Amino acid sequence: MTHVLQRVAQTRLWHHGPALLGAVGVSLVLLTLPAEDDIRRAVAAVAILQLALVVSWAFAFGFRGHLGSVLIGTGAAIGADLVAVRAGDPDAPSDPGERLGPLAAVVALAFVLSFVHQLSRRAPRVDVAGSMSGVALLTAMVIAPSAYVILVQLADGPALLETCVAAIAAAVVVGHVVDLLLPYPRIVEGVPRGLLGFVLGTGAAMFFADRTDGADGLVAQLGALILGGVLGGLACLLAIGASYAAVEDRGPRLAQAAVQAVLPFAAAAPVAYFVAILVGG
Repeated sequence: MTHVLQRVAQTRLWHHGPALLGAVGVSLVLLTLPAEDDIRRAVAAVAILQLALVVSWAFAFGFRGHLGSVLIGTGAAIGADLVAVRAGDPDAPSDPGERLGPLAAVVALAFVLSFVHQLSRRAPRVDVAGSMSGVALLTAMVIAPSAYVILVQLADGPALLETCVAAIAAAVVVGHVVDLLLPYPRIVEGVPRGLLGFVLGTGAAMFFADRTDGADGLVAQLGALILGGVLGGLACLLAIGASYAAVEDRGPRLAQAAVQAVLPFAAAAPVAYFVAILVGG
């Protein structure tokens, strides 16, 4: 029995440990690089997230067409960042709620290229559906964090970005720590994730969002708590989903850890943008 418990604990350590360290690294990148007077630093921070996803995605999930996924993912990331810099320009006449619209064109083009990618693969084409879905999901994930580039250019954008990142980081890190130590009650058997980690991760997101510099005053504190609750719950769900995929596909541990660390920050970016402009006015 002792041997079994030690083996289970070791499995949890390998599942959560590298992803936990990666999430801390991603948090530091997003909290320290962006600056109010230098949009290039925000683009660099987002580009680091996108690069990590592009490099690790196909290996983590084991679908065919690695080279095509890297090329399409890289092109989508570059295009999305360029569009985001232009869309987030303070002189742009569009309403803040409409600034994400131009990113839809990048998404559409990337989806077209994902079909072309499948047609260009040499016969016999194995696992076409899996490859196409993997590339399509990758393009969505690398385009999504460009919303941070738009957010940081808005009025009070750096403060809002700090609050969003603090909430997501707290949820992901606390969720991994809790599930590493006590993943109960289990959400599903075979995946080291528990309901306690989800609850405490969401609570930590609300706490840290309320402690950022932008949460001064009663109204701002209420908005920060709402933002922390929404983003914390979403980040926990995304992190749990990444754990499901990691357990099922069993790709290289380093690639899976990278996806587990980056995915919640990337996929939550558009939601963070909309919630931030709603509670931030």
